[in-house]
Amino acid sequence: MIQTLRIRLMIGLAPLLAVIVGLGVWAIAMFQRLGGNIDVILRENYASVLAAENMKDALERMDSSFLFAITGREERARSQFNTHRPVFERNLKRERNNVTLPGEQELADDLTKLYGEYVDLANRFFAIDPSRRDDREAFYFSGLLPKFVAIKRQADRVLDINQKNMEEMDHNARNAAQASIRVMAAAVVGATLFGILTALLLSRSILEPIRSVTLAARDIARGNLDQVVPATTRDELGELAAAFNAMTRTIREFRQEGTARLVRARRTAQATIDSFPDPVVVVDPSGLVELANPAACRMLGLQTNSREPAPWNPPESLEDVIADVLRGGADFMPNRIEASILVREGGQERHLLPRVLAIRDEVEGTLGAAVVMIDVTRFRLLDELKSDMVSTVGHELKTPLTSILMAVHLLLEETVGSLAPKQVELLLAARHDSERLLAMVDDLLDLTRIEQERSTAIARGVHPGILISKAIERSESRARDVGVTLEAEIPGDIPDVLADPDRVGHVFDNLIGNALDHTDRGGRVRVNAEQIHENFIRFCVQDDGEGIASEHLPRIFDKFYRVPGRSERTGDGLGLAIARRIVEEHGGTIAVESKLGRGATFSFTLPVDAPRDNKMTTNAQA
Repeated sequence: MIQTLRIRLMIGLAPLLAVIVGLGVWAIAMFQRLGGNIDVILRENYASVLAAENMKDALERMDSSFLFAITGREERARSQFNTHRPVFERNLKRERNNVTLPGEQELADDLTKLYGEYVDLANRFFAIDPSRRDDREAFYFSGLLPKFVAIKRQADRVLDINQKNMEEMDHNARNAAQASIRVMAAAVVGATLFGILTALLLSRSILEPIRSVTLAARDIARGNLDQVVPATTRDELGELAAAFNAMTRTIREFRQEGTARLVRARRTAQATIDSFPDPVVVVDPSGLVELANPAACRMLGLQTNSREPAPWNPPESLEDVIADVLRGGADFMPNRIEASILVREGGQERHLLPRVLAIRDEVEGTLGAAVVMIDVTRFRLLDELKSDMVSTVGHELKTPLTSILMAVHLLLEETVGSLAPKQVELLLAARHDSERLLAMVDDLLDLTRIEQERSTAIARGVHPGILISKAIERSESRARDVGVTLEAEIPGDIPDVLADPDRVGHVFDNLIGNALDHTDRGGRVRVNAEQIHENFIRFCVQDDGEGIASEHLPRIFDKFYRVPGRSERTGDGLGLAIARRIVEEHGGTIAVESKLGRGATFSFTLPVDAPRDNKMTTNAQA
């Protein structure tokens, strides 16, 4: 007959199980016996002890009432006696109903008789006229006090016999508990020795095959798949050994097939990224290069190794971006040419727009990142050509526009002759349009200077309150004209910012001017500053005007973008674009929050002043 592993385990463990069951039954019986003894103590003796204590306490109070009466406090004496008399009688009744020991009945009867005599004496005491103090005192010492002592002595006897019985029961319970502990300890030692013997006997037939499988599994984990476990038995352990051997054969086959497939996949991936004309780099979670195409090696100077990851020092502007994406941050997807980086290839400058995309897995998380650099050199050149053309055209337009505007002013001043009302109206319209056109040309020239890096901002430490105060002064006259209140709020302990006051003043003028243009008469425009980080101060320009619809907010800082349907006060769409470039030139950010009909809040940040080079140049490649 073939014994399975289950049968062998049951045969080996059955005696141990029987010992455990026997110990459990015996322990339950002992616990019930101990519990019964304790229950008797609590149910019988403890109730009598408690009754005797309560009777003694009530008797003491009743005896004190007679002393109060002797000293002339009659009302208190009678009140105290009547209060504690029912207490004594209740506990006396409890004792008479809980007689459980030999001789306790006689004690209870004597206690009842003495208490009745005591009550009769008490009634006779209170019947004596309170003014006869000597008679009451003599009656107390001759009758009441001896009876009090007798009752108290009898209650002590009741208390004593119950306490002695409790001590005897406690002694018996302790002896039973000690005997139980000795028996239980002996049984535990015996069961332990029996269990050790059973484990030693079973280990040879069960644990040895399992140990063989464990050692083979460790060798497989180290990469040695040529493992065979001998199947010496025909039970479940033999089946385990056979299944283990089959598994190792399958793993060997899968490894051979998987290695070939992995090589093909790597070659396919390498061929795929090699086909891209733009640089492509794949990095692992530690930032080492796993894959790179020839364009990346050529333009970025990478030295890759097909067998192991290679180190890479990415451009400075990409170091933090790649590290953030590898930590689980959002993908870096810039869409402005200004975010491109400059590299040199064969003596030529190339502008590459980087995009960093995380490679994620649902189980393991971030596995790495793909850095794709799109060649935008042609677009960069076109943008520079556009900027040059805009600059040239702006300069060419500014001179004749100035002349036209001067001529209109001279005509309106009627220095060359009087004008008819209709002529004045037409000239006023021409002057207004000329001024708008000249302002647009100035904005175009400012934006062009910023984008072409021809302007150099002189940054220095300046207090935010000074920037806001000067901006308020420049806009107060215009605010009064349109009937809008300008308010400023600056904390007293705010640090200085590193900025070019003139350039930042241009930002304030644009933001406050927009707020005044889109706030109705009687409204308010608030300007404030607060420290949001140890390195940055945030400035806010808030109005309660018409607000901006949410669908227009993403494009509000784009060049030439104007919100459809706005009033005629809307400008040329360049002011906010210029403000964004100036803020970014200072190393800050600009944002807007608004809801239609609830006003708008434009905010921008500037760095806190710290010891550094005070020369700050626009960096279009940042």
